[in-house]
Amino acid sequence: MKLYLPIILLLFVAELKAQQLPLFSQYRQNGFVINPALTAVDERLEANATYRRQWQQIPGGPETATAGYRHFLEDENMGLGGYFMFDRTGPTSSLGLNLMYSYHIDFDRRKAKRLSFGISAGIYQFRLNGAELITDEPDDEAIFINNVSKIIPDAGLGVVYYTDNYYFGASIPQAISINAKFEGDNGMSEIRRIAHFYLMGGYKYKFGPQEEHVFEPSVWAKYAIHSPVNVDFNAKFTFDNIIVAGLGYSTSKTMMAEFGVKMAQRALLSYAFSFHFSDYHSYLGFNHEIMVTYTFDAPEFYVDY
Repeated sequence: MKLYLPIILLLFVAELKAQQLPLFSQYRQNGFVINPALTAVDERLEANATYRRQWQQIPGGPETATAGYRHFLEDENMGLGGYFMFDRTGPTSSLGLNLMYSYHIDFDRRKAKRLSFGISAGIYQFRLNGAELITDEPDDEAIFINNVSKIIPDAGLGVVYYTDNYYFGASIPQAISINAKFEGDNGMSEIRRIAHFYLMGGYKYKFGPQEEHVFEPSVWAKYAIHSPVNVDFNAKFTFDNIIVAGLGYSTSKTMMAEFGVKMAQRALLSYAFSFHFSDYHSYLGFNHEIMVTYTFDAPEFYVDY
């Protein structure tokens, strides 16, 4: 039995030495998805939605969609948030809800110097459509052909130190390893996900008469057991609190560019594309990601958004 190459790349039915959680190019805008301690750490009340299509040249390439909200409770110095996530890769998919809680310890409230701790808890439905497994031996009885699903809990934790000018933190967004086994009359398959470990940090350099321009370099390091460390380096420039542009590079040999426009000081529409600049690019194609963020409230909202 020989599976086609795209299916080998896309399925989690065997142990793969690769990142298994969804990736994001614009992770700084919804950082609480990868570190629950970032939930409302900047005291913003925001809602956002993201759609990402990865490896667009490959049929059944990874697709991820999220919709989230975060809220700051000033009297309790806490953050609450949550997001829905749909993720599909070939015949496997997951749909889940995560809720986040963060607690902020202030060292200087006026300069927003705080140490934050966060936890997340969720529940996911993992689905496998065995009928979409493609082989060059269609009658092979060892192939799992059922369309089945399983409900599995999820949990994560994180910590971050945050100021108006910089932040750095660590998180385990999926602290519970997943091993979902699907058994049927024609065979067995399983979806495995292991714990991931993240480090992230960034710096905001503000300049201009009213600090209306911002230059923000950032880094995101990712590690999963039995896989190499992957690091994203990014730099974003915000001009006049309206235009956003950025570039990025990943040690997985991926280049990224992003562009965004702020509208009426409350909404941000941004788009990012990336590509693998190795010989595999012609087979994988580009990655596309679009995000919409709406800010309901923020500190000094009309000055520093």
